[in-house]
Amino acid sequence: MAMPVAHLGRPAWRHSSVEDSGGQAVLDITLYLPGNASLPCPISEHSAEQAFTHGIEVTGSGLHHVVTFADLPEHIDLALQAIGECVRIPGAWAAVGGQRMSSLVALWNRLDCYRQSLSCSDRVSYCRNKAASVRAGLGCGLAFCSAPCQFLCPLCTLKDTSLGRSIVHPETQVLAVLGEIDWCPNLIRSTDQ
Repeated sequence: MAMPVAHLGRPAWRHSSVEDSGGQAVLDITLYLPGNASLPCPISEHSAEQAFTHGIEVTGSGLHHVVTFADLPEHIDLALQAIGECVRIPGAWAAVGGQRMSSLVALWNRLDCYRQSLSCSDRVSYCRNKAASVRAGLGCGLAFCSAPCQFLCPLCTLKDTSLGRSIVHPETQVLAVLGEIDWCPNLIRSTDQ
């Protein structure tokens, strides 16, 4: 049973995690904090800026503060700061486009990587270079790996396929879901080609 969400000038929910808004990808990230928890400073200090919505909702595990950042990347720095603070709150969790993340740390790492890519003119190359750096740091023996993202297992993609170019192949789509990065606008989808 959901309680009304207090809107701060923006719609509370999006239908998908990534939407096309005039060529700009829009992400929808929702934080769930136990109802008895205090809101972290980044959230309480910026509530008037309309960077997010806040409400109270009854979930399967009780009453929760629900904070939704619906216009990322516009307020990505604030979202990262809020996620970082929520890590310290027992029972806090997050979802991207309605899909629950395994941990707030996993979300923070992936969202920070996406934030860093925003300053690059070629985001696909940025992602490939990050994946190559991780492979080099781990001493991966797959020299011609074509993984398009550092959060996809490089041993699971093959050099002779076009997996490095897109996530249209079912195997790569599964890896993106398992790597909790399928929401990232930098991954090329079949509809983008």
